Amino acid sequence: MTDSILEPAPSPWMQRWRGSGFEAAKRILFLSLLILLMMIPLGMVEGVVQERSQRKQEVIAEVGEQWGPLQAIGAPILVIPYDMLEMRPKADGSEVLSRMRHFATFLPASSAIDASSKVEKRHKSIYEVLVYGAEITVDGQFEAPDFQRWNVPPEQIHWNEASLAILLPGARALQSIDLRVDGQQLKVDAGLLPQHPRGQGLRADLHLTGAKSLAFSMKLSLNGRDSVSVWPLGGQSEIRLSSDWPHPNFIGSPLPAKREISQQGFSGTWSINHLATGIPLSWRDGEFNLDTMAMSYIGVALTEPGDVHQQTDRIVKYGMLVVTLTFGTIFVIGLLKRDRVHLMQYLLIGAAIALFYLLLLSLAEQMPFGGAYLVASVVDIAIVAIYAGATIRRLMGVLTGLILAALHGYMYVLLQMESYALLSGTVGLLIILVLTMIATRKVDWYAIGEESAAVPAN
Repeated sequence: MTDSILEPAPSPWMQRWRGSGFEAAKRILFLSLLILLMMIPLGMVEGVVQERSQRKQEVIAEVGEQWGPLQAIGAPILVIPYDMLEMRPKADGSEVLSRMRHFATFLPASSAIDASSKVEKRHKSIYEVLVYGAEITVDGQFEAPDFQRWNVPPEQIHWNEASLAILLPGARALQSIDLRVDGQQLKVDAGLLPQHPRGQGLRADLHLTGAKSLAFSMKLSLNGRDSVSVWPLGGQSEIRLSSDWPHPNFIGSPLPAKREISQQGFSGTWSINHLATGIPLSWRDGEFNLDTMAMSYIGVALTEPGDVHQQTDRIVKYGMLVVTLTFGTIFVIGLLKRDRVHLMQYLLIGAAIALFYLLLLSLAEQMPFGGAYLVASVVDIAIVAIYAGATIRRLMGVLTGLILAALHGYMYVLLQMESYALLSGTVGLLIILVLTMIATRKVDWYAIGEESAAVPAN
């Protein structure tokens, strides 16, 4: 009697909430937990995709080590030794005038580089690797080296010990080289000397007799993979890169002044002044260090459109959306038709959706991505539609299959839209939200559970 007086009787709204209203909240919470649970298999599938992608990169690197590395080339660099009289300390603390060896470095006044490559596809296991063979021509001219600006006496310049340095990190994939100065062929040797710029490459001795301008011409044939880059070394560099590969990705700075891309290949041209590179045309040792790791470059990478691992990874990222909309469709139809769907039915349908991405990846590694996507989608839609129709309701199977087909088609369209993918995805979600609101506008959420409560338990 006391308890009934102290505790007010619950309102009709509260009584209804504790009954059927609580049932609606329980079902929605149950559905939300199921959707979150599906993040586990989707995350595992995404891990498999990343693992396969990493394995492909390892194969590319392995084939690259055998065929040729990422290639980069620059115009020859002229290095001339000279002596200077300097005061050097002795062991007793006094100083003595000594002749010390120094080196002056000169870049070409102008250079023209033309690189043309033919792309090949090499296969290892199930992976395809893009490699190329390149023919490169480098022409240019050095102005007469000027030592007067440094007050170096002519008799202290060792013209006969001059050399040319050629920066070429991928020299191990070099097939042939022909280097000529003023029409005379030079003998090219491997490796750079300590007085040369830091890096890897080749060198050639140049026995000069005095200060004069030098015209050079160099032809190289080499192998490489993925990309070819050029260092614009010289007062004015004219560069042209071309290939029979129709999918270039221009890298470095600046972008080409002119470019042409077609199904037969591409070409790009650059015109770069040394003032834009920040590299002087001449310097003495200690004044400037030419470091290939810090130098600006231009080039082109050979991209592979429709990489199966990248596309599959993008599709998997939409997996939670597909699961949510599929489960939401089953939930809404169940509300409208007063069907109850068991936990195991949701889990089996979710498993079929997760396996779709694994099937897509395994098929795409063996056949074109479009065909793999079609086969995997048909299999996934058929499994989900037949199972839902057989275990829940025929209408449920038909509608779920149609929704899943529309989602797979919509995801494929988003893959093809690089610039408008976010806009299209947002608009699609808004349309789905509006359709869900329309479909559930007459649902009495408080009435959920009343029918089940009215039916006596067996």
